[in-house]
Amino acid sequence: MFTPIKTLGQNFLKDTQAIKKMVLSLGVREGEIVIEIGPGLGAVTTEVMENFGTWDISVKAVEIDLRFVDKLRTMFPLYNNIKIVEANIIDWLPTFDPGDKNFRIIGSLPYYITSPIIHNTIKMKKRPESCVILIQKEVARRISTVAPDSTYMSSFVQSFFDVEYLATVDKKEFTPSPEVDAGILKLTKRKTASLPVHIDIDQIDINKYEKFLHKAYSNPRKMLNKMFFEDELKRADLNAQYRAQNYNADDWLQAFGILN
Repeated sequence: MFTPIKTLGQNFLKDTQAIKKMVLSLGVREGEIVIEIGPGLGAVTTEVMENFGTWDISVKAVEIDLRFVDKLRTMFPLYNNIKIVEANIIDWLPTFDPGDKNFRIIGSLPYYITSPIIHNTIKMKKRPESCVILIQKEVARRISTVAPDSTYMSSFVQSFFDVEYLATVDKKEFTPSPEVDAGILKLTKRKTASLPVHIDIDQIDINKYEKFLHKAYSNPRKMLNKMFFEDELKRADLNAQYRAQNYNADDWLQAFGILN
């Protein structure tokens, strides 16, 4: 029996239907790489291998807790296409190079590092085709919302991924039970942005774009004429009387393209 380590945000999902939904929603295809974040006791990993273990895929399960690493390495003797990686996902993701292969990400993310993991994913040289992540419900809702209730996170994430809120998972379906419910979120890589101003989202300067969005959302209750100069608003076709939440990701991408 493993005692969860609170500082690592360890809450183990036991809802088999939620696990199946996550794995089947990932959209795995032959020849791809699957990255699992924080496999823990291996519930999601087992479902991945049962569904795709005989396929021409490669699975990399990245776990920071050595106790689980040792256990996981004994769990899948019938498969030679899975590797258990002992690493901190925050450090490991920026180093991952899929070469010419497509890859996908799945995992139940520790709530306290959800934002850094998502930011690291967006900043990868090559982005995943899809991600299915289990995160705090409130954060999942915040990422999936649209105008007139947009948030910084929804605008940032939806600039690079189509976002779909798949399901809510009751906090009682975890051991130990966290204080809040969770939400399953699917992110699907955007190929191009359909905008009047051409922007290659694969070549965009993400650090500059982050600063631009932070400026827009720096005081969500104030109108945009408090955040931008009048000539900037006119050039970018932004309504001075609107707040940042009144615009979607594509609006911000277009404004960024014009002003930068």
